[in-house]
Amino acid sequence: MNELGKKINQLTDNNIWTIAIFETASDYSHFNPLRPAYLKGYDKVIINTIVKNEGLMDTYQSFYGCNIKLTDKYKEPGTNELIRTIYYPIYNNKKLDSLLAIDINNSMFNEILTKFNKKEMTIISMGNNNIYNTSELLPCSTVDPISLGINFYTLLKTTFLPSLLLLFLYHSLTKIIANKNFILRYDQMTHFYRRDYYENKLLKQKDFDLLIIDIDHFKKVNDIYGHKVGDEVIRTVAKRVNNCIRKEDIAIRWGGEEFIILFSDMNKEQLIIKAQKICDAISLCPVIDINITISIGGISATNIDFNDAYKAADQALYHSKNNGRNQIKIV
Repeated sequence: MNELGKKINQLTDNNIWTIAIFETASDYSHFNPLRPAYLKGYDKVIINTIVKNEGLMDTYQSFYGCNIKLTDKYKEPGTNELIRTIYYPIYNNKKLDSLLAIDINNSMFNEILTKFNKKEMTIISMGNNNIYNTSELLPCSTVDPISLGINFYTLLKTTFLPSLLLLFLYHSLTKIIANKNFILRYDQMTHFYRRDYYENKLLKQKDFDLLIIDIDHFKKVNDIYGHKVGDEVIRTVAKRVNNCIRKEDIAIRWGGEEFIILFSDMNKEQLIIKAQKICDAISLCPVIDINITISIGGISATNIDFNDAYKAADQALYHSKNNGRNQIKIV
């Protein structure tokens, strides 16, 4: 807890009020520092009050993806200081096992907002008089869950619990700002670029080696197996496509099951070879025991607007679909 306090104070310009760990399986909690207000108002069921007030009881699904919650500002009993609390709940078998709480002086948020308003020439306050208000869970990681190679449930019951939680939360907090940019640029399901982020760049481009990829009969997959399986099909197809392209190539999730891939320094013959490699990567191995195929339409052209390039590639895609699917057509 001391180490976490030092590190987060560096992030918050020494505005940490206190750090606390509440354990549901026991009648004690850990505070650093143990402020008089906490000592005076502490009782053994305080975690139940927090869970009820913050609506954390049934949020194990929301927090499964590694999310934290930041409360509105409130006055600390006894001192009347304005603070906010970050909660990170830990669930096991859909039951709350423990809760990590970090109280932060609200002045930090006002300082950040003042600097933002000054830089961006905006008028935004931390009060309740804003025209637009929203409440969000803050995602602390955009990558796939990390395998620690240990029995996490057993570890939670040991004395290493505080150290693990503190280290994990510190890592999470450092990701929040980076994640804001990630969400604006990348599709959460595939980690490809978002269409609304990249489309303006395409409109300024004049040379294209481009593929449009569409998953064959995807509606049937959703209808027969459900949308959860459909999402997994999209994720798997995206991973296989990504394994077939280079680091410098651009992958965009263009629609629900449609992707655009942009290549540089590639001629038509090379584009044909690449498209066939991607097509084979999907069809030769089932996706979660379902035979999935894709159709591809592409274009290799110079001195052409994106709209014209897209129309030509889209017509090539329809040629692939109308001629039996699971094939490519490059123009």
